[in-house]
Amino acid sequence: MIKKIGIGDLRPGMFVHDLNCGHIYHPLLQTRFKLNDAGDIDRLIERGVSAVYIDTALGIDAPNAPTADEVRRDIDDALLKMARHSTAPDMVNPPPPETDIRYAHHVYEEASLTVRELMGTARLGRHAALEQVQPAVQDVIESIFRNSAPLLQLGTIRDANQYLFYHSVATCSLLGAFSRQLGIGRDITRQIAVGAMLHDIGKTRVPEAILDKPGRLTEDEFEEMKRHVEYGMEMLADTSWLTPVSLQVVSQHHERYDGTGYPHGLKGDQISEFGQMAAIVDVYDAITSKRTYHAAMEPVEAIRKLREWSEQHFNVELVEHFICCIGIYPVGTLVRLESGLLGEVTTHNPADLLRPVVRVVYDGKRRCRITPHELDLSAQSADRIVGYESAAQWGITPAQ
Repeated sequence: MIKKIGIGDLRPGMFVHDLNCGHIYHPLLQTRFKLNDAGDIDRLIERGVSAVYIDTALGIDAPNAPTADEVRRDIDDALLKMARHSTAPDMVNPPPPETDIRYAHHVYEEASLTVRELMGTARLGRHAALEQVQPAVQDVIESIFRNSAPLLQLGTIRDANQYLFYHSVATCSLLGAFSRQLGIGRDITRQIAVGAMLHDIGKTRVPEAILDKPGRLTEDEFEEMKRHVEYGMEMLADTSWLTPVSLQVVSQHHERYDGTGYPHGLKGDQISEFGQMAAIVDVYDAITSKRTYHAAMEPVEAIRKLREWSEQHFNVELVEHFICCIGIYPVGTLVRLESGLLGEVTTHNPADLLRPVVRVVYDGKRRCRITPHELDLSAQSADRIVGYESAAQWGITPAQ
């Protein structure tokens, strides 16, 4: 049986099934192993691991610990309660017209090209014209305030071999939408988005052999990877037009609410609100992206993990606001309806996150494609979502 247990209750002889932190936090750690002695537990504490899942069939039991199913049920109950009582502002427009989709596609491609050129120049050790991100970010913000859905949907489509570029643009888009959801003004939102676009620029100084390593990193390699924050701040130090808001996003996106992050181990309100927001968005986009060392997590599962991790690593209130922003079923998620139809979430109903607008594309009962059409699940007689599906398993390509 799989159970969740706090780090303080771990004992030698227990078998760790899941570190509950993912590669994004500790790419050097094994994920499944038996605890041989107290030293093994001390090393987990040093890494900032606060809770793990154990397999009682392979090691000592923890009789009073909740099972994985019980933990999942509690998280789902919390998400459902939040979804039914969402107080998110009316951010979502009707299904986006063709003009909005075309505009968002242009913005997304131009922003990706800007980041690619900027980081390519920095990788070669030449002076990068950082100011070129400003018009790209301005277009992203205009698209977000015009209609956030198309740009967020495009952010789910990316080339795994060009993760750094697309991650920067997706983080920029997500943080822009998150800021708008929180009611932050357009100018501050733009400053936050500039920081998001540049937050990983320091990785251009990290050796590519480390950046793209398919396996676990060594201690030394992980320490070098962590220095990308420091490198980024050094590269941006003489950029006079960057505001403190933008720099907080760059410098604090790996800090954690419980003090286990880096580079400074800031804790709680020592981390700015914008840094806390950036940490949430950075992790969400990273774990839902396919990498050389891990498969992409389904967005719905990523939402669950964010909610679970908010008990230690993140500000729980901000996590809930972020979930209200992107939805229980984020834009781009393939969902299965009670009728057997399959469709992709295109926009959300801010009054009820369980009833978004879905673009129906497939009949799961007859196992055939159908003419795509929009279905607003908030309508009284409409269908309802019963779960989510893997697009790859159904042969459905989100880009199409």
